[in-house]
Amino acid sequence: MRPYVKCVVDTCTHYLLDNRCGAGNIDIMHEAETKMSEIVDQTMCKTYTHARNLNSYLGSADNVNWTGALIGLLNPDYEVTPTVACTVSSCKYWGEGAICVAEAIEVNGSAPFNECQDTNCITFERRGSE
Repeated sequence: MRPYVKCVVDTCTHYLLDNRCGAGNIDIMHEAETKMSEIVDQTMCKTYTHARNLNSYLGSADNVNWTGALIGLLNPDYEVTPTVACTVSSCKYWGEGAICVAEAIEVNGSAPFNECQDTNCITFERRGSE
């Protein structure tokens, strides 16, 4: 099952109206390779690509959920659900094979959003923090 993705990062090439994500797959990672996140601010959406110009869109075209994105543009109620790969094994939603097992995730962060390090997986909860 793919999680529902709410993304408020409206400067991303994959952003769709109503805070949806038109990517085929998103990658959630720790901001510093080889480390494990302890808090939300240490996570990021590595898939983020700033929508600066046409080259930005062309560069991210290989990771578009074309059917979902096109239907999503026409129908704001259509749920576009990318796969969510996550290397943050310190999260309680991290699943076997680095797949997110949350029902839904939210990508947000610190505006202005200019690079992937400005984004965060708000759903992150440290494993064992219950």
